[in-house]
Amino acid sequence: MANARSLVAEANNINVGSLILMALVFGSCVANGEYLGGRRGLAANSGNPTVYDITKFGAVGDGSTNTFKAFLNTWIQVCDSPVPATLLVPKGQFLAGPVIFAGPCKSKVTVNVQGTIIATTSGYATPEWFLFERVDNLVLTGTGTFHGKGEAVWKADGCGKKVQCNLPPTSLKFRNMKNVEINGISSVNAKAFHMFLVKTENVNIQNIKLIAPAESPNTDGIHLSNADNVSILDSTIATGDDCVSVGRGSNNVTVERVICGPGHGLSVGSLGKYKNEEDVSGIHVNNCTMVETDNGLRIKTWGGSDPSKAVDIKFENIIMQSVKNPIIIDQNYGSRGGDSQVAISDILFKNIRGTTITKDIVQIMCSKSVPCKGVNVVDVNLNYVGKTGGEKKSSSGGLVGALCDNANVIFGGKLSFPMCPK
Repeated sequence: MANARSLVAEANNINVGSLILMALVFGSCVANGEYLGGRRGLAANSGNPTVYDITKFGAVGDGSTNTFKAFLNTWIQVCDSPVPATLLVPKGQFLAGPVIFAGPCKSKVTVNVQGTIIATTSGYATPEWFLFERVDNLVLTGTGTFHGKGEAVWKADGCGKKVQCNLPPTSLKFRNMKNVEINGISSVNAKAFHMFLVKTENVNIQNIKLIAPAESPNTDGIHLSNADNVSILDSTIATGDDCVSVGRGSNNVTVERVICGPGHGLSVGSLGKYKNEEDVSGIHVNNCTMVETDNGLRIKTWGGSDPSKAVDIKFENIIMQSVKNPIIIDQNYGSRGGDSQVAISDILFKNIRGTTITKDIVQIMCSKSVPCKGVNVVDVNLNYVGKTGGEKKSSSGGLVGALCDNANVIFGGKLSFPMCPK
């Protein structure tokens, strides 16, 4: 344990420390069943949960004292507890640099955030602020807020659709985890993604708020990659990018009763950006509301991609308010040359109603190499509410209409626009 303690002593001499140092210290401490300085919390009694308050481990809620070591000291106790335990962030403003909450842990863990956690503007060795890793049976809850201070870095970001780009840190990243509950919390002004799930299973997210200005770049609300059995329910997401983006290798994802906007809409993709991407399937979006988003319901893939599949994707019972590009499949979202090889099939857009500021209500633009199959557009009633006077024809040839390219599109029910010509 001497080596771990010497690393902690060294950390005292730097302002933020690095994620690499934290990982080494944490891994050494957990392996030895010890903890990072500080003092132990009260012992658990008869299997009841134990609460560990970060202020008892040195955290100062003044908004200016970096408390990342207090978070880690507290986490060691919680993760090492043989009975369910809680890490408590009480009322107050707690500045923190990058923090790793790593497992595996001995029992169920709860992180209860009642105060506001404020991100430092620098000191990030890897692209995440709070990283939860290899922690099964985790609950992240509370009425508190993670404030990412993204406004300090947004102007320097220019990723856009670049193939290679280093995004600023994600506020909350969950990696290699199973059985996760996230509820009640808020995330404000993330530097990049608010929340990123990668290689996760059985995740339930509900009653959260993710907020950033419409002009903030790459501030996706929730991004999924290789995430299975995920539900996102009863939440508000207002950001500068996709409210929810479902990426490669994600399956059985449910999004219900989410209010989205501003932002770029609810998206599957972009897909096909990387080599040998896994398939995507079972993505079901239901009873959601879109408010002044730049896109509505979207599937997007890259040209020049490796072969993969996106199947069984359903968008149903959606209300739109002044939305651009309400229904769109775009297989030319980004390209390195050549057609997209992502095969899209079994797609449903049903009972979509409200208003649009785009004359091309439906845009199904698929790949020549692997045309879309089984795209169903049923009961879509969207009224065009763009500026009056001097109106120009849409790309489809009429004032309001649909575009279809390389796609087998089946229209049905009541439609407020002309169908694609056969």
